Amino acid sequence: MVYFLGRDVHASITTEHSVLGIAVVAEGEAYLNNVLLAQVASINAGTDIITCAAAHSLSDGEPFTVTMDADATIGMGLTAGTIYYANAPSTTTLSVHTTRALGLSGASKVSLTDSEATTTNITREIVGTSDSSAPNTFIFNRNWPQYDGVGRIDTIIGDSTTPAPLQYSSATDRNRISDLTGLDLTFGKIDEDISYLGQRTALKAEVKNEVTVTFTRKKSDSRFEILFNKARDGVVSYTDTDKTTIDIDSATVISSTIPTVGTVELNQGGQNASTSTSGIGQVPNQNFGYRIHIQLKSGATGEILTLQNMCMTDYSVSINVDGVTEETITFYGYVEPKIDANTTGYVTVTTTGEL
Repeated sequence: MVYFLGRDVHASITTEHSVLGIAVVAEGEAYLNNVLLAQVASINAGTDIITCAAAHSLSDGEPFTVTMDADATIGMGLTAGTIYYANAPSTTTLSVHTTRALGLSGASKVSLTDSEATTTNITREIVGTSDSSAPNTFIFNRNWPQYDGVGRIDTIIGDSTTPAPLQYSSATDRNRISDLTGLDLTFGKIDEDISYLGQRTALKAEVKNEVTVTFTRKKSDSRFEILFNKARDGVVSYTDTDKTTIDIDSATVISSTIPTVGTVELNQGGQNASTSTSGIGQVPNQNFGYRIHIQLKSGATGEILTLQNMCMTDYSVSINVDGVTEETITFYGYVEPKIDANTTGYVTVTTTGEL
């Protein structure tokens, strides 16, 4: 067991998915990020209503962004990369609003034009903001920050931007776990000696390989409380809308586009944890849970301990003797931790052999 207190230790959290992230809003909701919600079919400049080619799945007050197809220029009264809020008269139509309250009421629509309508996409690739009505935190995907800020669907995936070192994570690099006051790390590895009759050499078998990490931090927002209630096991994506087969990095190729609504969801447990391979057998879901990076040593040749496929198992809030509200978040996992001599942590997808 290792207990960190009074040391300059930095930690960060991402999803295990290569593309999907999570945005959390102060009102108690969590949303999947880097998702294609719908493609625009037409825009009525007279009523400022967008009609989508298929159901957009947005409810009144939900946040979204607008992206453009490759080589297209946004020209409908909106700004790429800006967070907007929907008011949805139907499953395929919506109006655009600048605040969540306006989205809920349907008042003060953003004035639109029909320019570039068919090359416009309703997406969700939103980052954290200090606005209380907007997402107050952003959990990046495993390859954070796979978002270039431009808001164009062809440049979101495959961005080669290198993540900032954990100790230098900025406001736009919201994967960092802030206000840490304690970190409790436990390795539950147990081996067992097995002897066979007539054999001189005993077999050593690993019967348990468990990792548990507990973060104690000053409660400055509701992000972890919401994640515990809405997405304690991260995110899950499927190969199609039937949701019969889990999608992993090496299955359906998703590096050239972002996942579509209907094939992705927050993972609160209970989903099929396996996917078939050519109809033969089952393999575990490699994108299950969260990935946690703990910086043990900073500098040009830093040392990062990476914990893979970690899931939230406990959450509690307490008031310490100084009257400060603190929260305790516990994660558990069964994958062998990795230690890298770098400043960003291990970001390779977990292999089936490690699960």
